[in-house]
Amino acid sequence: MDKSLVWAAAVSVSFLPMLYSQLALAPLLKACSPPDLYWRRRLRLNLMEANLGMFLSLGLALAAAMLLRHDNPAAWPIICLAACVQVVYTVFIVVLTPRDWWHALPTGIAALCYAAAYVAGG
Repeated sequence: MDKSLVWAAAVSVSFLPMLYSQLALAPLLKACSPPDLYWRRRLRLNLMEANLGMFLSLGLALAAAMLLRHDNPAAWPIICLAACVQVVYTVFIVVLTPRDWWHALPTGIAALCYAAAYVAGG
């Protein structure tokens, strides 16, 4: 298995839920808009903080890919952390919103790609 292909797949698939969640912010805020300005701002802040985990996962994948290009062993804990973030997101999506289980597919595929990269040795 080509390691660059696995990393391209992992980063690409990690990008999809991040993009989707950013695009879903406006409709969510419109649908759940509280009448009080403070609570509208608080809701926006909480939704944006939830998206930070997806940004973290993508950043971890990119950092690990750059470290692996130089055969740096520090990449392996980063790969494990990125895989853990993806697994947690996948489980949370399925458990908290079971009707939207198909939203978990990209994060689950990304976690599998990270695991494949780990098994392939970078």
